[in-house]
Amino acid sequence: MSPWSMVVFRAMASPCRIVAPTPELATHGQRLVEQLERSWSRFDPASEVSVVNEAAGRLTIVSEVTYELMSLAQQARLATRGVFNPLMLDQLVALGYDRTWDALRDDARPLSQPMVIDEPIVLFPEISGVCLPPGARFDPGGIGKGLAGDMVAAALLEAGAESVQIELGGDVRVAGPEWAGGLWRVAVDDNDHGVANPATITLPDGGVATSSTMRRRWRRGGIDVHHLIDPHTGLSASTDLDSVTVAAPTLWWAEVMAKVALIGGSENARSMFREYDMTAVLVGRDPDHRYEVISPSIFAA
Repeated sequence: MSPWSMVVFRAMASPCRIVAPTPELATHGQRLVEQLERSWSRFDPASEVSVVNEAAGRLTIVSEVTYELMSLAQQARLATRGVFNPLMLDQLVALGYDRTWDALRDDARPLSQPMVIDEPIVLFPEISGVCLPPGARFDPGGIGKGLAGDMVAAALLEAGAESVQIELGGDVRVAGPEWAGGLWRVAVDDNDHGVANPATITLPDGGVATSSTMRRRWRRGGIDVHHLIDPHTGLSASTDLDSVTVAAPTLWWAEVMAKVALIGGSENARSMFREYDMTAVLVGRDPDHRYEVISPSIFAA
């Protein structure tokens, strides 16, 4: 049986691809991604995330998948000492990201700066209940995309796939043995600077996520802004990195760590990845020192 059945589609504001052993499994994976998008989209007023945001300050019972998303987001916030903050939706909207990316345009209105809320998400695991702090709104963002990749990979393996490869935008989730045997090899491209494959990440299983300030950029009030918010300022992060690519056992954690590293800048990123013994590629703004690879599991091309 050929392991190369593939579906290509668009979801979560990104081009997506799923490779699985059969057309049925690949299509099943696509449907699962689309279901998760319907549950988690902040642009759909009927989604579970929108319902939770509307009920901020009150207990809301949610599905198991949405509870897991919010529980992991709160765990990531604690683990990163608040550098990853999933309650920055109002700050993102204030910058002008108040509609889908495809519909976003430059905005002449002046910047505003909503207050950053430091209170946690309150979780009730016995009943899959969540309660946001009053006045806060949850943004699934990258962690939602990463967790979707993890959930779909697990579901396809459970449905009988020996191996799967899932691409959601710039994120990749691989599970099971690589098609030809050995380790998976994920090429890291830097199309923003016109460089193909400056590094390749090898891994037996897991996720590879990229966070970048180069793509989702626009102007608000005559100022260049991007979608990665520094929770200390409530504004687009000022950083010496253009992008960060991270490998981790799960795609949701790779997403979190890539974002935290990018917000914190190169010096903090080096320290963090060495502390966690993680594989990463840092792409800096300085053209003379553009690429830095961390971990021996990356092989420079």
